[in-house]
Amino acid sequence: MITIALAEDHQPTLKRFADHFKYKEGFKVVTEAVNGHDLILKINALQQLPDIVLIDINMPVIDGVAVTYYLKVHYPSVKLLALSNYSDEDSLRTILLSGADGFVMKALAENVLAQAVTTVMNNTMFIDTRMETNEQQLYFILNKRKKRIENDFGLTQREKTFIILNATSHSYEQIAATMLVENKTIQTYFDRISKKLNVHSRQSLTVFSIQNGLAAVANYN
Repeated sequence: MITIALAEDHQPTLKRFADHFKYKEGFKVVTEAVNGHDLILKINALQQLPDIVLIDINMPVIDGVAVTYYLKVHYPSVKLLALSNYSDEDSLRTILLSGADGFVMKALAENVLAQAVTTVMNNTMFIDTRMETNEQQLYFILNKRKKRIENDFGLTQREKTFIILNATSHSYEQIAATMLVENKTIQTYFDRISKKLNVHSRQSLTVFSIQNGLAAVANYN
């Protein structure tokens, strides 16, 4: 049984995908979320992690790109399959660089969703064939992602998690609640990171993290 978490801000689409898996043998939706922050809180509350997260790229509060960074650092065993209405190269590159294991177009997604989930769970990347991509382009993206992962600047997992959330609109109090720590712990994270990276403000940390592929600016539209 493959367990699935869904994150999609458009309620009819969320229901559509949930209903799709409800009647498919071998799949079970264990949680549904309406944005990236909602997804983080619900996954944190689960007794057992889902096998895979199907996540919309464009969501309010914390978007799919930012939360994919978060989940890959915090829950590296969980697979991530990105969903989008867009088929442009930038969307594909951005979500793959964030750590996604596959990409599916939302339109008529039901035709390939089960195949995409199974493929990703077998440790093979799945790219919707409607995307205009080639092996050389894909190799470049994945090689760049590998270099980003290797260049971790000596950061701990919790520090990486903080850096990702720091690039969102969340206050430090909200970040503390998301990370399940006290407010003063967040300041401790910043103090340690500022020494490692030689940055001295939240804004400069955000700029550094984006320039070095450690985080992405969340989309709040």
